[in-house]
Amino acid sequence: MPYSGFFRRAFALIIDILIVFLPTLFVFGPMVTFQVVTSGGPQNLSAVQAGALGATFFSWQIVTIVLLWLYFAFWESGAKQSTWGKRLFGIKVVGADGGRIGFGRATARFFAKILSHVLLDIGFIIAPFTNRKRALHDMIAETYVVKKSFEQGQDLPDTKTHWLWLILACIVWGLFILASGCFTAKATLTPTQVAANNAAERLEQFAEEGLGLRTPLREQGATYFYNDDGYRAVVVDPSSNHKFTLFMQNGSTQACCEAFPFGDCTTTGFDDCK
Repeated sequence: MPYSGFFRRAFALIIDILIVFLPTLFVFGPMVTFQVVTSGGPQNLSAVQAGALGATFFSWQIVTIVLLWLYFAFWESGAKQSTWGKRLFGIKVVGADGGRIGFGRATARFFAKILSHVLLDIGFIIAPFTNRKRALHDMIAETYVVKKSFEQGQDLPDTKTHWLWLILACIVWGLFILASGCFTAKATLTPTQVAANNAAERLEQFAEEGLGLRTPLREQGATYFYNDDGYRAVVVDPSSNHKFTLFMQNGSTQACCEAFPFGDCTTTGFDDCK
């Protein structure tokens, strides 16, 4: 078969993205670092500084997208029909007639890649299992990724669509994305939020089990109480060693921040108790 394998395409894409991204990193990276350092750190950004930093990131994204577009469209519509990454792995892009595509079709293919990415990268993942080994952006732009040895005039034969493997791959990839998102969200929590979440989970457990807690219970930097109003957790903030209190009213399943005399309840991730 003349078609490229999935891993050749994947590694070529990674190399191409790095070729474009790294130069922009050397330009915009120092700008971002300077803005953060001169403000005293991310936590100390004023509204104006945060706006300026956001504008820098936005400009970085726009410049990167434009450069990626020109890079992919220019080289894939060029005489070699391939980017530098594709050349390294011996593959190229052809049209439905097996020949060179124009700049317009290469542009359509690039922007269709954005759709493949927005759809949790499933547009890329399906390539090994579809007819003629096409990703979603290939289907939209009517293009094919073939080996370098392929010549115009050769056949582009049909291949079997592996529906079962395609569906399984999409499900597995979706679960992986979901798990990655949960891990990332948990990893980005501050120590204060981690302590507050752990205390809230413990309060929920007490409420579900109906434990009365006749005496205070001390566990992992928190002390738990119960009275006629509900459950309370006095937590030592690991960031400051000050204490804050979470409260869960009887009959409720939602904890709130009842008291934080030395700080702002918003740092815990929980709303103030009303």
